[in-house]
Amino acid sequence: MITTLVALCLAILTPGQTVTAEDPTKLSSLHQRAEAGDVKAQLELGFMYESGAGVAQRDSTEAFEWYHKAAAQGHVGAKHNVARMYFEGIGVTKNYPEAANWYGCPKPNVQALSSCREISYKDLPKGALHLLIKLKCNVSSNYGYGSAVDLSGDGEPEYQVCCKDASHGPCGSVVIGKIGSAWKELSAKEGLPGFDLACGLFVVLDARHNGFSDVCLPGQCSTVSSPAAKPCVPTIWHFLNGRYRSIEYTPLAPPK
Repeated sequence: MITTLVALCLAILTPGQTVTAEDPTKLSSLHQRAEAGDVKAQLELGFMYESGAGVAQRDSTEAFEWYHKAAAQGHVGAKHNVARMYFEGIGVTKNYPEAANWYGCPKPNVQALSSCREISYKDLPKGALHLLIKLKCNVSSNYGYGSAVDLSGDGEPEYQVCCKDASHGPCGSVVIGKIGSAWKELSAKEGLPGFDLACGLFVVLDARHNGFSDVCLPGQCSTVSSPAAKPCVPTIWHFLNGRYRSIEYTPLAPPK
């Protein structure tokens, strides 16, 4: 599946430009521009090789290399694609610390991310499903999927699951889990932008607060650490007083 982050690459194309049938002349021109350091050409080649559009066949390794070249020049979308490919092991060996680094997140909890799995509503305990209904989530929609991941370290999963339908892209989601014997919404009050894949754009961190792992949301700009005059930095959640809350922090130096 080509995720929404890859789809964002299309935003850099010239209006009216397409990448459909293979065109050797165009491909050669793109390679020349990309080799000369043209970020747009590098990003377009990355998309073409990953999707198979406009090239003889898909080549994830080639796609990763072109995304990496664009990312090394500071392109934010390219950095996210490099991170995503490290996260999923596409075109490169799966590496959660590298993925977190390119996303701009602190040290990840490799064990939690490695065991994170995709689930559907039918996999949820009854108490969890009842809570989603209470939260007015659309439990009968086609967006009935999410992640099961152990955020509390007790061996039992918490769930990041779809709640609201979206006209396109990932659904809006919530995080739910047990506090004592009661099922509660754990997500911060400002919400969660969406479910992408199992723990995708929901990076469980090594640090913990009050018994729960911190979480980094690379697809959501921090409202407390990203003033308008500064670049977007990922939102980071700490678990405080029974719920996750966004915190202010000093962003990491960008990878090179």
